[in-house]
Amino acid sequence: MQSFARYRVISAFLFICLGYSATTLSSENYSDNDVLSLDGIINAYYEVISGPKGFKYDTKKDQFIHAPNAIITRFNEMGEFQRHTLLDEQKSLLEPYSEGLYEVEVNRVVEEYGSIVHVWSTFEMRESPDSNAFLRGINSISLYFKDDRWWIASWSTQYEDDIKVPEKYLPQK
Repeated sequence: MQSFARYRVISAFLFICLGYSATTLSSENYSDNDVLSLDGIINAYYEVISGPKGFKYDTKKDQFIHAPNAIITRFNEMGEFQRHTLLDEQKSLLEPYSEGLYEVEVNRVVEEYGSIVHVWSTFEMRESPDSNAFLRGINSISLYFKDDRWWIASWSTQYEDDIKVPEKYLPQK
């Protein structure tokens, strides 16, 4: 009987500690402000991937802004087609960054109908927030509003190469 009581005490202690850790983690890394507005979720989308040398990508925050079973589609820098889930995307991002990587939005075109939104988000890849871009492209981001918050349902990326970013997606001077 004593071992059962001890088991319950240890279980309760672990439950409280795990609950505290999850609460602390969530409040430090992201908030409802990341998903309450379209600006908030698009900003979080770029913030979660951007950081200096040694940056550790936040998988939990990225999962928080994406809908369950979100799909990622991209034509990478080599023009190769890739399509997978967010969890598969995250596998390549688990190691701290060997150099700075900032994906910076430079223009946004939004199309909205009811609770669904499509965002054409032109971006530049940089080694620091203020350095020159070494790559540019467009993210096509599909979102929906449900349960009083925004969710990223899917996104696709096309990097600029022989196909130049159309003028209507570039910052207006």
